[in-house]
Amino acid sequence: MVEDTCTDDDSTKLQQISEHLAELADDGHVQIDNEYQSFYEWMRERGKSHVKEDRLKDSTASNYISRLDQLHRCAISLLDIENEVTIGPDQADELLLLLAKDTITKQNGEPYDSKRKLSDALKKYFEWRYHTNDLEFEWRPRIKFSDGNHTSAAEFTYEEVGRILEVAQSHGKLPSYYETSSEERDRINGLVAQRLSKPKETVNREDWRKADQSAKIWSLVSVGYDAGLTPIEVSRARVSWYKPEQQILEIPTEAASKEREKEIMSLSDESDEAMSYWIRERRHLEKYDGSNRLWLSREGNPYQSGSLCRLVRKLCDEAEVPYEDRPVRWYSLRHSIGRHMKSDGSLSQTNDQLRHDTYETTETTYGSSAAEERRETLNKSRAKAERAAKDPNYRPYSDVDIRTEFGEAKETAPEDAITSTDDGFHVNAHVKDTIENRAQITRQLLSDDEPSPSS
Repeated sequence: MVEDTCTDDDSTKLQQISEHLAELADDGHVQIDNEYQSFYEWMRERGKSHVKEDRLKDSTASNYISRLDQLHRCAISLLDIENEVTIGPDQADELLLLLAKDTITKQNGEPYDSKRKLSDALKKYFEWRYHTNDLEFEWRPRIKFSDGNHTSAAEFTYEEVGRILEVAQSHGKLPSYYETSSEERDRINGLVAQRLSKPKETVNREDWRKADQSAKIWSLVSVGYDAGLTPIEVSRARVSWYKPEQQILEIPTEAASKEREKEIMSLSDESDEAMSYWIRERRHLEKYDGSNRLWLSREGNPYQSGSLCRLVRKLCDEAEVPYEDRPVRWYSLRHSIGRHMKSDGSLSQTNDQLRHDTYETTETTYGSSAAEERRETLNKSRAKAERAAKDPNYRPYSDVDIRTEFGEAKETAPEDAITSTDDGFHVNAHVKDTIENRAQITRQLLSDDEPSPSS
């Protein structure tokens, strides 16, 4: 296999192609090795943006090479190609078709979790060939794959997210110091000692109070959900990313997963409150002395994907959210906010919050609607149909929901806005604020005719 890293981050020397590819290519392996080296050097010099001459990180460039190596081996083994040194556009289309049909699989025979990553490697390869005048056109894949993480991580419903965030806020709360037995108190003293990074024998009642008010998990999960943070971004997170005066999280491109160029994510009021508590709290924790990392594990290490997955499942246990029959991971939070923002907001908002490069990525990943959302729409349609059948004057396309500060409400016809009661006139309606509607209601108020009686 191709090495994922080189000797140092500034190096443009690529490790040689895989032994398997060299064997398949036979006499052409030297030429392939030279071509891959040129491709690698181009990525390290301007692979991120050809126009701006922005380079890709060494690890990113190496991953592209590794995936291209895999596809190159498949091309030689499965396709009838004349030139084994390069992959042509037609062969690339055939490879993606085989990938879509799961003819190309992992060594254990299982389908690839993220076929998009292999497709992206081909796109970057042909981008290089086009910009170095080796091709007259820039190849575009005919088959598009969604993000593999989306298909391999379950999404949470609104209710499940609410319950998870609720238990995250109170995660690890301790029982009353005075209501515990000596045996239980001794055990909890050990837990308090771990949380505060102090010797167990020095723990006192005041330490219980301090340990019972930690906002670390609350802030981590709340912000992780709002900002759709990936595990690597949680690991790299710095205090300076949080901008309380703007209520945002700002991730520098060089620290972001996939080096995403969009850097700003909005935070909800709840996340802002959690962060405010956490920033004040972490100043008093010894493990953060001399460190600007935003979150550290109990052992004082940056969080990793495995520890974050275990945390989410632990919160699911506390919130009674089932996960035995579905792949619940840390990424489930990111995919849930993507789905919910798409449902409650707009494609543009979702794209910006998740920092996708293109709207196509957002639409492909979150464009489909949730079953619950479609069910509500069906119920609204059925209700309109029933009302239209009973009332010949009902106009289903003009009976639009009105949003108020208290939620959604059905629009009231202006002529039905005023009713009479024993005490006089009563107005209780939701109407659009137009000059015509105002005039009609005013005429009714000034009219000598008594409004319709209240039911």
